Amino acid sequence: MCLEVAPENGGSIVSLRRGGQVLMQGRPREPHLACFPMVPYCNRIARGRFAFQGRNVVLSPNFPSEANTIHGTAWQAPWQVTSIASDQLHLSYEHDLAACAASGWPWTFRARQTFRLTEDELIIRLQLTNTSARPMPGGLGLHPFFPAPEQTFLNSQFSHALQVDEHWMPTGQQSLTAGGDPFNGLAVGGQDIDNIFLGRFFQPTLQWHNQPWKLRLSASKNLPHTVIYAPQNGDFVCVEPISHVPNILNVSASVGKLHNGQMCVLDAGESLAGSAGFLTLKNESH
Repeated sequence: MCLEVAPENGGSIVSLRRGGQVLMQGRPREPHLACFPMVPYCNRIARGRFAFQGRNVVLSPNFPSEANTIHGTAWQAPWQVTSIASDQLHLSYEHDLAACAASGWPWTFRARQTFRLTEDELIIRLQLTNTSARPMPGGLGLHPFFPAPEQTFLNSQFSHALQVDEHWMPTGQQSLTAGGDPFNGLAVGGQDIDNIFLGRFFQPTLQWHNQPWKLRLSASKNLPHTVIYAPQNGDFVCVEPISHVPNILNVSASVGKLHNGQMCVLDAGESLAGSAGFLTLKNESH
């Protein structure tokens, strides 16, 4: 396994390879974002506004094409290398008072990210700590991009999907039929998928035609939900483990009642952590 990371560009992965096979790869316009951390919240917050414990929060826009704020703050900030070895890399990000003023997220926090490589697996651990004096809503996740040329298949199964509006904001949940497979056994790229899935029945697995390795994706219990983003006729697929439902601070009661859907409330000094694994397995069909 060979991992390239760009601490200065959001603590993101530039590429993950095993031998000559590319396993993670950013889009051409964002080549440094093959995988990036989402902290202190996952995915979108509607119009960048929410209320928390009597406090009205207005976040600064952070992505040109989005009316909503997206993916937290740390993915657009430099991280610091705290230690490095042949098989491990530790990064840290401090959301200080200056970052509070620039982003509108009014709580200071610290994020840590650890990458660990074995012969056949990458394990990423992400931790968020509230360093402010007041309770803070907190969440985290990872946003990997996987190549999806023709005849790429994602084998996954979930119990529920969230219904979303035209701005990808959750409005309710629905039970999945036909085995709970978002792709219904078809190849990635044959249809538009951009949704949140709940209740993993097993670890999703990516399989590429005519490649030596397939990739099994695992996530810790603190990352119970999955966003899948696969545009029709696109050449990539995102499978994102996340700790909470996007826009949960604003959504309706029908979504808010979801088990494990809420963001954590972190008291001063309290932390939230989660991890994800990317395990290479021999591709029997190769």
